[in-house]
Amino acid sequence: SAASVNAGKAAVSRFNNTSNNNNTTTSSPTTKLNKTHPNVKLPTKLQSKSKEEQILRTANRVKPHVMAVDTLLRVLLSVRSDPDNIKFRVIDRTNVNYVTYVRDVPGAEDLLLAMNYRRHNYATSGKNELRLERHLVDDALLYLGISALEQMRESEEYKLGKKLRGFHSEMRRIASKGGNDHGHQQNLSQSELELRVQYMTKCPKEPPEGRGARMSVCLGDEREKITGGLVSRRFDGDDTLQDVLHWLGGCYGPELLEKLRSREWCLCDLNRYPVSPLDVERHQGKTLQFLGLFPSGKLGVRLSEDSWREGDEIMDDIHGSARGLGAASRSMLH
Repeated sequence: SAASVNAGKAAVSRFNNTSNNNNTTTSSPTTKLNKTHPNVKLPTKLQSKSKEEQILRTANRVKPHVMAVDTLLRVLLSVRSDPDNIKFRVIDRTNVNYVTYVRDVPGAEDLLLAMNYRRHNYATSGKNELRLERHLVDDALLYLGISALEQMRESEEYKLGKKLRGFHSEMRRIASKGGNDHGHQQNLSQSELELRVQYMTKCPKEPPEGRGARMSVCLGDEREKITGGLVSRRFDGDDTLQDVLHWLGGCYGPELLEKLRSREWCLCDLNRYPVSPLDVERHQGKTLQFLGLFPSGKLGVRLSEDSWREGDEIMDDIHGSARGLGAASRSMLH
């Protein structure tokens, strides 16, 4: 009958649709993309490229990270000098220094993998290692990796990173002898302690809770989390930048003020975009409200760029940049 014929056709149609769906499910994402977007080509994965290209690309990604470059170079040089020594061919991925300076740096571990290191996790012992087997040591790859890293040490990014590392080392040294922790200041000589007290006597009295504005100053980049490198207190809006400098002198000593005035370091308004330095000599008599540091101020001590160190002024003016209540325009400050 006609009904049975139609029922047979419907059954065949369902069977064909099921077969097509199964084929679509088992097909790879690339096959699907070729069908739906025939003109789109996916880039080749880094792991699929030549060893030479992997090493050069990963070394280029690592170059801003000074400690990662130095650590990787030291590892490869050690392997080349004594490839039979297993301690140079095994890296503990849980080691504190490796975790801090290498593991999460973009390209660092990929470079080691390109050098034929392999990840090994041992469930019984709990070890998590990168291991380079003796038969996988390749002199040509070692030469290429060492040469690439040595070239990265000549790059501008590496040199800037080296400067910043030295700067933050100086910030840690200064913070270790100052800040709001009076215990640190007990280690100072009598003359330096008296000098800091003189700076503090020049500061205005701190407004009571609920009055004034909270001013905080951070030594170096906030991501460095320097111990003792963050101080804060309240100021009135008509207090001046000179009052803030006296307070910093009392917290950290005269060395910090000397470096700010010589422009080797700079005092930056972190609430302003883009972050730019304040001319502490020119504006030391200006009020915090005039400078845009009221009703709240957030300053940071940073390493000066060459242009600022040479005496140039910052003229950038971004629409919508936060300046504070009653603050002068940036063109008036510069």
